[in-house]
Amino acid sequence: MPKPEYVIYTDMDGTLIDHDTYSYEAALPALDLIRKRNIPLVFCTSKTRAELEVYCKELEIYHPLISENGGAIFIPEDYFDFS
Repeated sequence: MPKPEYVIYTDMDGTLIDHDTYSYEAALPALDLIRKRNIPLVFCTSKTRAELEVYCKELEIYHPLISENGGAIFIPEDYFDFS
């Protein structure tokens, strides 16, 4: 992946997903645009890693995660090229 010019950090509840229904349907056009522009999308939320991984799999997002209100950071293996 080329070095990104931008990185987007976003909460989940009430921003990316609907607060009441937990649907991300309304966000799909924005997510498609972010993906087309190769902008990393990092979730920063109170949700647990397990909850986030479900959304990441469904949305095909494979970037680092910040969970539990900043209490944990998860970086996919081989995400950064240190060679």
